[in-house]
Amino acid sequence: MKRCAWASDSAEMLVYHDKEWGVPKQKVSELFECLTLEIFQAGLSWSTVLRKREAFIDDFYDFDVEKISQFNDEDLERLMNDEAIIRNRAKIIATIQNANACMNNDLVQLTWEPFDFMQMDGLNDNNKNDIKEFIKPYVKRFKYAGFKRVGPTTLYSYFQSVGVINDHEIDCFRHKELNDSFKA
Repeated sequence: MKRCAWASDSAEMLVYHDKEWGVPKQKVSELFECLTLEIFQAGLSWSTVLRKREAFIDDFYDFDVEKISQFNDEDLERLMNDEAIIRNRAKIIATIQNANACMNNDLVQLTWEPFDFMQMDGLNDNNKNDIKEFIKPYVKRFKYAGFKRVGPTTLYSYFQSVGVINDHEIDCFRHKELNDSFKA
C-alpha cells in the first residue's frame, strides 16, 4: 500500500498518517488540539509532538477551550514544570490566549467558512512561495481574531491536519479515500 513518504518514519507516524492526518474535523476541541500541537511543533519534529501528545491532552483538559481560557499564572507554572510536555513559555501563553480567542470566535467557522466547508486538494506540488502567498489572507484572519503564533507554516500545517487541505501525496491511498469520503 502506497503512503506519503513521511509516514514510515515510525509506528506512531504511520498510525497518525493512516487514521488522523487530513481527516476533516469540525469539533472545536479537535480543531483546537490540532492548532495547539502545530504551534508546539514549530521548530521541532512532529514525532516529538506525537510522543508527548497524551501529556498535552491531560494537561490541557482534552483541549477544552473554556477551561484553558481560565488558566492563570499557577496553571502556567504547573505546565512549565511538567517534563512530559514541551515546556515553551511563549507557546503555552499562546495556547491560553488562543483559547480566549476561541471563546470570542467560532473556530469551526474561522477554519472552514473561507473554503465553503469543502475540502480542497493539496498544494504539496507547489513551491513554498506559492503556498506562503496562498495562506497569507488566512493568517491575517486568524490574527485579527486574536490568535497568536499562527504564521504561514503553522497555519498551513493546521489546515492539512484538520482536513481543510488534502495534502496526501497523489499516489498515497489516503488521498483518494479522503477525497471520496468528503464528497460522499
